[in-house]
Amino acid sequence: MKTKMLQIVAYLVAVLAMPVALAQLPELDLPSTVSGGSTTARFFGGASADDGLTYSSTFEYDQAIDINMEILVESGHVNTVGNIYVLIVWDDVYFMRLESGAYEIWDLSLEDLQAAFPAKTLQASEAINIVNDVAFGPAGVSDTTLALYLAYDSIAAAGEIFYSGSALLVTIGAEQQSSSSLQLYNTNISSIIQNNCIMCHNTGGAAASSALHYVDSSSTNFQATNYNTLVNYINNLLGNAVERPSAAMGSATDGSSLLLSKPQGINHGGGIQLMTGSQDLQKLQDFVNTVLAE
Repeated sequence: MKTKMLQIVAYLVAVLAMPVALAQLPELDLPSTVSGGSTTARFFGGASADDGLTYSSTFEYDQAIDINMEILVESGHVNTVGNIYVLIVWDDVYFMRLESGAYEIWDLSLEDLQAAFPAKTLQASEAINIVNDVAFGPAGVSDTTLALYLAYDSIAAAGEIFYSGSALLVTIGAEQQSSSSLQLYNTNISSIIQNNCIMCHNTGGAAASSALHYVDSSSTNFQATNYNTLVNYINNLLGNAVERPSAAMGSATDGSSLLLSKPQGINHGGGIQLMTGSQDLQKLQDFVNTVLAE
């Protein structure tokens, strides 16, 4: 178990530390020292899914994030030689970052503590990139909270270690199983919407008066947006017989619905978009039936 955890963490931190602009990082309170004395050192840390525009503590299973941290060392320690330490607590196990960038289990013994950045000349601000654009869930870390700490020492204060008393907490959500209809939509239907429908079915298009408005692939989460639009249309409009011009359309559950008839050119201002008997029409019918069955 421990070996597996080490392998996963080593994968997540493959990117070596690099200087980054961290002026807006949230501050970690309760800066402390090993001896229990006070310190003017300050510690910062944040996790972001939008390149630092905003910071959060909770992320989805497959959301790619950056984690950055920073130390403002005591003024008397600037330009002295010291070590910087990075620690991660995961499932009550402590990991220390090694100079190589890999992580190793730490037994909480100061004698065994290894520095991530050993024997360096400390600057007033020490910025550290922990991970860059990493999706933790697919890498094996999910439904859990990581606690990250920073620490440093200096020859100007022999035997003392200065550290962030509070941790940067990063919670990674559990994997969400996609519904069958969502899988069908992403695999078979999204391309039909983008290639055949969206030219007219948008807020400013020829079908602006229709209940179906899609967004194009330049929009964030466009597939999820269009999927929800279709599901709502199927479950609400068709189920209530809205926009069904005649009984000839059939029932909503037999696949002979408005959503299937109009692309074939039946009472459709946009003419024929999907030929009767075509594979794309069959895919759309399978999608509609799956939505109705869920």
